[in-house]
Amino acid sequence: MQKRYDLYGYLRPVWLGGKIENETIMFLGEDDEARLLYTPCGKVSVKNYFLDITFSEGKDYSVDGDRIKRLAGGEIPFFTAEEYYTTERGKYGIEINADKAKEICLEGKRYLLYGEGDSFTKRQIAVSYVAEDRRGGYIPQDKSGKFAVFFDKIARKEEIAVTFYGDSIAAGCNASGTEFGGNTPPYMDPFPVLFTEFCERTLGAKINAVNASVGGWSTEQGLNAYDERVAPTRPDLLVLAFGMNDMSTPLDKYAEMYEEMIGKTRAINPTAEILAIAPMWPNTDSAWVGNQIRFKEVLGEFEKKYPFFAMANVTDVHGYVLKRKRYRDMTANNINHPNDFLGRIYAQVMLKTVLGDRYERVYTEKDNRIGNGQA
Repeated sequence: MQKRYDLYGYLRPVWLGGKIENETIMFLGEDDEARLLYTPCGKVSVKNYFLDITFSEGKDYSVDGDRIKRLAGGEIPFFTAEEYYTTERGKYGIEINADKAKEICLEGKRYLLYGEGDSFTKRQIAVSYVAEDRRGGYIPQDKSGKFAVFFDKIARKEEIAVTFYGDSIAAGCNASGTEFGGNTPPYMDPFPVLFTEFCERTLGAKINAVNASVGGWSTEQGLNAYDERVAPTRPDLLVLAFGMNDMSTPLDKYAEMYEEMIGKTRAINPTAEILAIAPMWPNTDSAWVGNQIRFKEVLGEFEKKYPFFAMANVTDVHGYVLKRKRYRDMTANNINHPNDFLGRIYAQVMLKTVLGDRYERVYTEKDNRIGNGQA
């Protein structure tokens, strides 16, 4: 299985602008139009999600400013509205919310189409271009000061034990290079692997990474299994990534469970540091929506309380991107799993949070060299 992506290209922060690599889009209808994150400067490259078919401007699509339009009769795949807003209940019976039901004006009770593997990605496209505008959107904060132990171990060339613990998103659903993503090109690794590899390559870090995540789990299930799944790993850095399956969990209950896991972690290793990921948005067209986008409030309070605790705010980065793009452009199951493009954003937010300016400098210094005519 040969990977078809460049780690550094895929982990370029989306908020920097500049070269945008394989930004994804999915069309709903034969002549649908989608918005890109930025306005392209010059030609764009449009391929299928698997990167083995190149589409033609004027035949398959047209570009107008930051808009890309599928041309009727072209070869780009798409969903029809009847397929996407189905009358069939399906495996989980995810109903569309009341507002969306009024908006689409389709007859009968409707459900959101759901699928795993490449059910959606096989109908998505990947757009690469150079952005005319630079540095846009919500920019994650540099919280590298929270990770003194992490950087000290790197400086001493000591191995760092990093444990990832969360739900299906952290487990790897639906990264294309996993069985959950269909083992399809470009064979991208899940965001925990992207984060780890970037730190190893860029900083020379020696990381012993363990992914203890379990698909479908809530925070309560994570807490109940903590002693079995996390404690034996004795993490120097624990990455907590629960919340997507906690739509009905009250904020105070969520806080109590995280507080208990924080206490357990520091009891095992008194110098352990914790990175908690505020989750992406669920599909707001669906009835899956609940408290997910409010958990950042709880994690923000822990940041104030503990000098060794930081939040990677994926919620607000994804929220900004959703002002520019549709949910279907970057989902892999249409409900609550990222495709490769959004999975990369998870890793990017983590890297900015932990590495701070060290992360962005990898790209801004390269941009400056290119701007000055250097290789």
